[in-house]
Amino acid sequence: MPRIQRHIGIDRETTLHVAAAANQEKFVKNLLKWMTKYPITAEDEAENVTLTAQNNNGTTALNFAAAVGNLKIAMEMLNINKKELPNIATRGDNPIKPLFMAASAGHSEMVKLLYPYTTMVGNEEAEIFITCVKNDLYGHSEMVKLLYPYTTMVGNEEAEIFITCVKNDLYGEALQMLHDRSYLARAENNGETALHVLARKPLAFVNESQRGVLRRHINIPWLMFEQENSKQSVANDLFTECLLAYKSDVEHLIKTPVIQQVLFDAARADNIEFLVKLIRFDFDILWLTENDKSIFHIAVEKRLESIFNLLKELSSFGDIIIDRIFENGSNILHLAAELAPQEKLNAISGAALQMQRELLWFKEVEKIGSPNYKEMKNNDGETPYVLFARKHEVLRKEGEKWMTNTATSSMVVATLIGSIMFTGQVADGLNKDTHLFLAYTVSTAISLFGSSTSLIMFLSILISRYSYEDFLVWLPVRLMIGVASLYISIIAMMISFATSFWLKNYNHRDVIFVVISLFACVPIMDVFLKYHLVFDMVQSTFFRFRPRHRLLYEEVSNAHGCRSQSDNPAHATTV
Repeated sequence: MPRIQRHIGIDRETTLHVAAAANQEKFVKNLLKWMTKYPITAEDEAENVTLTAQNNNGTTALNFAAAVGNLKIAMEMLNINKKELPNIATRGDNPIKPLFMAASAGHSEMVKLLYPYTTMVGNEEAEIFITCVKNDLYGHSEMVKLLYPYTTMVGNEEAEIFITCVKNDLYGEALQMLHDRSYLARAENNGETALHVLARKPLAFVNESQRGVLRRHINIPWLMFEQENSKQSVANDLFTECLLAYKSDVEHLIKTPVIQQVLFDAARADNIEFLVKLIRFDFDILWLTENDKSIFHIAVEKRLESIFNLLKELSSFGDIIIDRIFENGSNILHLAAELAPQEKLNAISGAALQMQRELLWFKEVEKIGSPNYKEMKNNDGETPYVLFARKHEVLRKEGEKWMTNTATSSMVVATLIGSIMFTGQVADGLNKDTHLFLAYTVSTAISLFGSSTSLIMFLSILISRYSYEDFLVWLPVRLMIGVASLYISIIAMMISFATSFWLKNYNHRDVIFVVISLFACVPIMDVFLKYHLVFDMVQSTFFRFRPRHRLLYEEVSNAHGCRSQSDNPAHATTV
């Protein structure tokens, strides 16, 4: 054969080696065609430049393709030699086949491609299984299911594989391992158990009360709702099995370090379903603290609304839990006075709504806290109100600027719409089709009134004092009315335009009217795309801190019935 395929690397890599490592798919394809076109000569075999050629380390071109994860190159090579090539391992103390190379590099599709053609010898089944799990190759969990029964694990590999399965949402496989080896429920790897991992996975426990409107009311098979429910059900079973491993410690569960850490890990992850199940297991864990803070103090500090709402189900018992003064002299109201974590603020549209959310938090904590908390000073001599004002002054100014800019820009649009619609009301020369002319007149009037209303609302925003209290209800409501009125005005204006166009051009082709009407829908679609601003304002102003479901009522009642003999103050309080 012509000397295209030859050694060109310092470690005796061939042209094919280099092309495969460089992801040159077209070049490799043409080179393989060239190599198969000419028969292999004795000289080729002597110089080791065939498809199975190895460099000084024993690495084939397929090894390189597996390492870079190029499926097309690997498939081209396997089409020529699928029996010998996948089973050629590198030289040295730790020979590596292409399959292991792909697994170590985390290429799940390559692993799936090479696995059927790879002959396993010795302990290689166990090695590939452990390598797949360690490198998060869970796109094809059936491989894990297939390899697990034949895998012999030693040392801490069992705990490592079990916890890695949980980390990567392979709950079914983890549950199978737990059924075979029950001691894994309490096994630790790098200082954490499966419960620690589950505590940080709120999505694994999402229930119907936390799902969106679409998912609660519509069951569409291709949206994989049933698959998600099944996965969450398995996660619940896994959680229960792991928790039951601590049943011998029930009487002293609050003294168990693992449970304490798990509780606060779940609180910081806002894993409300996990927390409710944990509280059901032992209601007394509500007394646990970390740095003198309960999970409700963490909820206020991190702005975790779902956990904070549990306090409303605890009544006076919740008051006892949060009634504590910290070393710096502050109380839970001081925590609410601090600025929220940046990631929480970033999730809210606009600085003004961020300011409103902060005020809502402060007011809600003020309602459930002791009355003397309001005037209590910390070691810096600051009351919660003073601390709130100092921490939020920058946000207040940003909110004022955001409100002013929004109102000013919207006023320009409202003024233009009002001018156009006023002119339209006195226009003449239209075809007097009774129904269409009525639609034109009504839509014009609605647009005019809507723009006038939004003008008044935005003007009232511009002359506001922008005090802290204004951001709570006064400013958001006026912005809400102003934006909603402006949206209605825009929609009515486009309807008015479409009807007037038809009335003036009724004797022309209908297709022109259809095309113009479609173009008129573009601004309306833009309005609907920006509806989230009004939705956020309505939700923040009227529906925050109003839980729709009681999550703890049954658990609390059962807890007190089961622990009437306890000396813990929790049982002296009727909930």
